[in-house]
Amino acid sequence: MDLEELFRKKLESSELIPSDGTGRNIMRSLGRREFLRFNLARFNIYYTGAIVAAGAAAITVLTTLHQGNKKTQEAGPGKDLNVTNTITSGAENSGIRKDMPVATNSVVEKNQGDILKKPAAATSGDISRSNTKSRSQVPAQNDVSSLISKKEQIRDKVAENVVGDVGIQKKLSAAFSASAQSGCVPFSVKFSNNSVAYDSCYWSFGDGGHSSVASPDWIFDSDGEYRVVLKVFTRDGSVATASANINVFSRPVARFEFRPDNPMIPDDEIHFINTSVDAVRCHWDFGDGNGSDAWEPVYRYEKYEKYNLGLIVWSDHNCADSMVIKNAFAGSGNYITFPNAFIPNTDGPAGGYYTQKSDEAAQIFHPVTSGILDYHLKIFSKIGILVFESNDINIGWDGYHNGQLCDPGVYIWKVRGTYKNGESFVKMGDVTLLKH
Repeated sequence: MDLEELFRKKLESSELIPSDGTGRNIMRSLGRREFLRFNLARFNIYYTGAIVAAGAAAITVLTTLHQGNKKTQEAGPGKDLNVTNTITSGAENSGIRKDMPVATNSVVEKNQGDILKKPAAATSGDISRSNTKSRSQVPAQNDVSSLISKKEQIRDKVAENVVGDVGIQKKLSAAFSASAQSGCVPFSVKFSNNSVAYDSCYWSFGDGGHSSVASPDWIFDSDGEYRVVLKVFTRDGSVATASANINVFSRPVARFEFRPDNPMIPDDEIHFINTSVDAVRCHWDFGDGNGSDAWEPVYRYEKYEKYNLGLIVWSDHNCADSMVIKNAFAGSGNYITFPNAFIPNTDGPAGGYYTQKSDEAAQIFHPVTSGILDYHLKIFSKIGILVFESNDINIGWDGYHNGQLCDPGVYIWKVRGTYKNGESFVKMGDVTLLKH
């Protein structure tokens, strides 16, 4: 009989009544043992570890996504943030095992703004299928590289359409502006080159002129319509073109006359005759502060002065021209002139009175005048002796002094006075007394 059989016989008639706490302790021990044992049908330490690992991975991924969003906002347009790489590294550092049912690839494939979904709790019947699906959904190294490559392609595509702040090269285009598109000869225009991304340019102004200056000044000296063309080039041979029309208008020609040619001011009215070409309107300046817009005005001056007459005319394109005559009435009807010789009458003094008959014989030295108001004439010998003096325009010198005929020779005359228009004059010359 062995020892086990001996104990069984000794104790089979004995009765053991356990205390209330003994049962609970036994059940607690059995439950702890079952918890530590792997059993697909029961909740155990393996399920607990998987839940803890999934929670840690979710917290790590959420933290990484938040930091990635913050970096993206700080980086601004054009910055390249390795979001996919960051998310993948976070998953690896969290300790998630590829065979864990909660480690799905939804974390890697979601955009930064998406909310991570918590995997549903697996039942005992779905554990194997869930493990298999989880392992297939975790991105392999090739899948991660593919995601990175797609991200870089998207980044490059966006960069092609971004211009300015991020330094992306702009597209070549030609454009220019002009200070004015129409004007009168000579027409000066300032051209501004507004082209983009060019290296050199070439202007053609339509009148045979050219320029390679970026923003040139040009003068059109003939009327007409000109086609201005700008071409811009890049070093790789690309060309862009822009063009515009410039209209240049001819100017009218200002011309005028007045009648009479030698008016007596203030007696005569002045008639202005407009002979301008291609003019549609005008303005006269009479030189005394007055003017007129009439085409051919008539005007009377109150007194004689050195008047500068002016005329401005405009064409139908508002182009202008002008003409000015300075001291217009200097050769007016107010004048005084003297002959340079005479032959006195040897029959005796005539008293200086002259007639048409005496003028035909040139016997009296006297002036020819018009518009004289005041007059004073003096005649001197070559040695300065005064031989004749008169304040009467109608009395001349007959060649006698104190009743005696003067010797033939050259004598000096000097006259001063005032014209009717108020202009004063002083003149001097010589006259030859000829022997009869």
